[in-house]
Amino acid sequence: MFTLIAHRGHSIAAPENTFAAFDLALEQGFENFELDVQISREGIPVVFHDSTLTRTTGASGGVHDYTLAELKGMDAGNHFPDLPASESTKIPTLAEVLERYQGRAHIHLELKSLDPRVAELTAEELRRAGWIDMLDAEPYAVPGLTITSFFAQQLRRSTMILGERSHGWLVRRIDTAVIELAERIGCSGLYPNAETVTQEEVQLATGNGYVIRGWGIGGLENEAFLENVYRSGATGTTVDWPDKARSLIESWH
Repeated sequence: MFTLIAHRGHSIAAPENTFAAFDLALEQGFENFELDVQISREGIPVVFHDSTLTRTTGASGGVHDYTLAELKGMDAGNHFPDLPASESTKIPTLAEVLERYQGRAHIHLELKSLDPRVAELTAEELRRAGWIDMLDAEPYAVPGLTITSFFAQQLRRSTMILGERSHGWLVRRIDTAVIELAERIGCSGLYPNAETVTQEEVQLATGNGYVIRGWGIGGLENEAFLENVYRSGATGTTVDWPDKARSLIESWH
């Protein structure tokens, strides 16, 4: 089975990393969704992708420059000009997301911030919300939790706090050096770029016991990336347009 993970929620149809996008993903049957964690000025984990605010809110500066109260005053739907601002398009805290989707989703939580505190602060929120045990779920199982990052150091911080379970390293390619480092980090998954991953890479990684899923399928022009990762032998991928992706995969059978 190939699992489609709604990237930042159903982000082609609703403002990314908001309740609007996550709710839409669930409504359309995509119980696996991905989100990103940044840190506010006072050290509160918030769900937001970029380190800066301009693209999705229109505000200047970085997420870490603002208090939570200030961030809560912003609308994250700046790139959806026809969508009226509402509570569902505000920047949510990680705590709010964990509470809202408890028992209903498998969250693929990316440690996006470079702040060295992000792994510890995220782990605190997971404990407080009762999500730690979700790290023991099978890949893609609902409810469930997977922690990911492009940054090996952030993943190592997280595995040292939470144990070597359900952590996936987002990589450009897979080779023996990547596998060796992933073992030292304590990852259970290797997540290569959907556009370039090969069957040989997937076979190498799965032969070493890793879960493989893709990333990097953004605009609707990226259909070829979806087909490539689907045929590579990977078990899933993030995608901005999961509903269309589902139809495409059905057409390939």
